[in-house]
Amino acid sequence: MRLLGPILLIILFFTSCGEEELVKNEGANFEGWYPRYNQYINDWLVEQVKVANESIKELEIRSNEETDSEAQKKLGKQIGEKQKELERFTARQALGDYIALLDLKDLPKDLPWEDGQEEPEIGDPKSKKGGAFRYFITSSPPTIRPFGPNSNNSFRGELYDNIEIGLIDLHPETGAVIPGVAKEWAIGADKKTVYFKLDQDAKYNDGEPVKAVDFLWFIYIRASDNVVTPWFKQYLREQFARIAVYGEGIVAVTLPEPKPKLPYFASIPPSASHFYDEYGPDYKERYQWRVPPTTAAYTVKDEDIVKGVSITLTRDKDWWAKDKKFYRYRFNTDKIRYTVVRDISKAWELFRAGEIDYFPISLPEYWYQKSEMKPVFDGYVERYTWYNQYPRIPWSLYLNSAKPPLDNLDVRLGINHATNWQKVIDVIFRGDAARLPGWTKGFGRLDNPEIMARPFSIARAKEYFAKAGYSEEGDDGILRDAAGNRLEVILSYSKIPVREKMMAILKEEARKAGVDFVLDGLDHTVLYKKEMAKEHQMVFSAWGFRPPYPRYYEYFHSNNAYDDKGNLKTNTNNIFSFKDERMDQLAVAFRNATSEDELERTAHEMQQIIHDSGVYIPGYMTEFSRVGCWRWLRWPDSEFTEFAPPKVYVPMESYVYWVDEDIKRETLEAKRSGDAFPEVQEVKSRYQIKTEVTKGKDE
Repeated sequence: MRLLGPILLIILFFTSCGEEELVKNEGANFEGWYPRYNQYINDWLVEQVKVANESIKELEIRSNEETDSEAQKKLGKQIGEKQKELERFTARQALGDYIALLDLKDLPKDLPWEDGQEEPEIGDPKSKKGGAFRYFITSSPPTIRPFGPNSNNSFRGELYDNIEIGLIDLHPETGAVIPGVAKEWAIGADKKTVYFKLDQDAKYNDGEPVKAVDFLWFIYIRASDNVVTPWFKQYLREQFARIAVYGEGIVAVTLPEPKPKLPYFASIPPSASHFYDEYGPDYKERYQWRVPPTTAAYTVKDEDIVKGVSITLTRDKDWWAKDKKFYRYRFNTDKIRYTVVRDISKAWELFRAGEIDYFPISLPEYWYQKSEMKPVFDGYVERYTWYNQYPRIPWSLYLNSAKPPLDNLDVRLGINHATNWQKVIDVIFRGDAARLPGWTKGFGRLDNPEIMARPFSIARAKEYFAKAGYSEEGDDGILRDAAGNRLEVILSYSKIPVREKMMAILKEEARKAGVDFVLDGLDHTVLYKKEMAKEHQMVFSAWGFRPPYPRYYEYFHSNNAYDDKGNLKTNTNNIFSFKDERMDQLAVAFRNATSEDELERTAHEMQQIIHDSGVYIPGYMTEFSRVGCWRWLRWPDSEFTEFAPPKVYVPMESYVYWVDEDIKRETLEAKRSGDAFPEVQEVKSRYQIKTEVTKGKDE
């Protein structure tokens, strides 16, 4: 149950020494916090200016002493990068306070306001409200907090990321900016500030109005010392120059430099200040199972969280955006019920029985075999192949370079050649998938066309292993070093049947090259915690990329791998434990890029570094999604949208579907009486882009 009003509470914590520590929670204190945070940012900027000046002086001395022209040129480039960095910090200092509460009269005049209303609708005017969409998840989320420890789990998209409305959004077909909580926006004369005019209709799904100060609370509750969110705190500090409010209706977000698609990068969601009035040192425990009100069409009632069984989202029938363009034909079902079904085969049986409405059938086992079933032949279940234009999800192997023997480059490169993804594609996917070439695919000009995944090669693998000292073959066929240590690596993965088969193939093929993949199948939640603790050696995983641009800093910058003392940092997304000076420079440059030319240049070089390091072994990708759904689950077929907008990962994440209760009654009656409908198997190809993986240099 949600507690109303601040409560004075004493909670027992245990320190690392095992002693009890009393922590007092007196409730939220934004007014007391933000001046201290402003001072912290000011002090940090002073330090960054000092460090940048010292670096420039050091580089200039080295350049003056250098006699080699190429080395001088390289140093000159580094000096230029550092000077640009210095300018970035001094410009931020000139802005004043990071968090600013300003008067409406201070708002710049004659701002060029835009509203995005020229963009096409999303969805289908024939869609209907009502009914329930029933799906499954394979494990319960460890928390439903939107931030803090364990919040970055696989279910957070369904709860927050996929449905919450920020200041603006990108149109899922055209990629243009469309309104969200802000009905209009304007880019300032500095080309770094975006002014957002809040929609006066905007409300949280508990009925409370969205206030401009709530966007400052978004910063407060994530940046304060009450939570451990190292990566996000760093992101807020470095990627935003100022967050300001002008009166009650204008939010202004300033970035450190101009960027392509500036409104997108400046957009943040609000955090309901009235909900977080008990926010304090015990946030992690107090809010562990409390769903905050958001701007989304859906929320979760307390009674609809049945731990280990199901989580149900309920549509707010008075949702503030229900009649607005871009939103009126989406979020149609009254309920979305996610049932925990740990065994995929059991989930499939529930789908066959009509207890689940939708099932992904892209895997050939389902498309070619399991879905050849009576409910399909009788027309109760329909099958669709839908092409999208979404960045390919990097289902691949991620190597932890801090764990021996993976701290050896030659071992990593050998494992790259010992991993036979092509056999997985041929056997498991029956050739319907393709090999991922590198870290990214589907970002257009930002993908490096010269990068190609290393092919399976026993000879090349053994050559690298020999360089690493593994040259003696044991009786079991596994290589050993001079001390008799076997060449083995623990391969962790989420334990579901298809992945068991995939990993078994990789293990069998790797043995041919003399390396033993020790299979470690785990529950998804357990696997996620192992990754975040950096306790894995090699893991089969994927990280969701969203348009318009890929991300590098959080995955590859050394700040997210090691602390100042050289200890591994946990709870960051650098699960490679990757550390490289040039990558650090490029990751920062990519974040700070002011043009797509700069994004392309830095992205291509980073992809080459990732390839050369061997910490990432590209897996597979598909250009389409195949789904089965009971015929009462309807999809758009309009001038605006065919089936689902192209810039979503899977169709269900578009929320443009609806449940037709009349068709459901008709179908269930036909099922009882033995009547049938025509079989439906359709290809939705409006958004198909025919592409081929460009082959380039290997080593």
